[in-house]
Amino acid sequence: MVLMILGVGKGWHWIKDGFSIQRTAFPLAPIQESLVDEETRAALQQTYDYLGRGHQCYAFQSADGRYVLKLPRADRYRLPFWLKTCTFPFLDSYREALQKDKQSRKEFLLNSFQIAFTELKEKTALLYLHLNRTDQLQTHLWVYDRLGRAYVLNLDQQAFILQKKVPLMMPLFQEALRQRDYVKAQQILTSFLDFIALRSRKGIFNKDPSFLRNFGYTDQGIQIDIGSFYRKEGEKIDAFLQTVGHVQEWLSQEDPLMARWFHEQVDTLAQSLNLSDDSDRFL
Repeated sequence: MVLMILGVGKGWHWIKDGFSIQRTAFPLAPIQESLVDEETRAALQQTYDYLGRGHQCYAFQSADGRYVLKLPRADRYRLPFWLKTCTFPFLDSYREALQKDKQSRKEFLLNSFQIAFTELKEKTALLYLHLNRTDQLQTHLWVYDRLGRAYVLNLDQQAFILQKKVPLMMPLFQEALRQRDYVKAQQILTSFLDFIALRSRKGIFNKDPSFLRNFGYTDQGIQIDIGSFYRKEGEKIDAFLQTVGHVQEWLSQEDPLMARWFHEQVDTLAQSLNLSDDSDRFL
């Protein structure tokens, strides 16, 4: 019986993709006013349907398909229920260590959001970042989960991120390769490299440099995931090579000709960044 109950619970969790509105109750900082432009206000008047779940956020797509609303996953930064309720002394050190780790990861996430919004706003397709309580939005927004169940959000009291929806870079790049459209493929990779170089000049690193899922493309490279940025002064070369190395490795298997072209572009950019002495470190 117990196994059956556990199985039903796991199945229900899978069907919902782990989403519950309680898991998005992210603690907000004290009240702070911020500017809201007309596009953002119009986007927040729509309904949003469930799109998917990432490590840091649940994502929802607007009714017109132009915007993505992300709700940070507060549950990732809370102690498990069993650990909060079990007060045995032998668990104290583990509980304290876990709490510190979760607090550190939450601070990292919030700092990453701020870096994206203040320094890479256009390059991350960000429209609005709401991490403080406000009283100016005065908007209730409806979101629908994977099962079509509706939830209403008081946006003045809800942590959320609003981004423009952009096509994923990888499918566009792979389609260009399939069509042997190397001009288009090179345009896509050039836009990607331009973004990485820009980010590197600012001394911004990316903890999760996945080219396969974290980037979009319009007429420029866009980083969709904004939860992995951090700063390190004086090591711009690593900020650059950290990401391009993953792409070079993948391209070597996918299309050696394109990989050689990519290496030449990296070499050129490395020189422009005054990183040429170390430009072969990613091979």
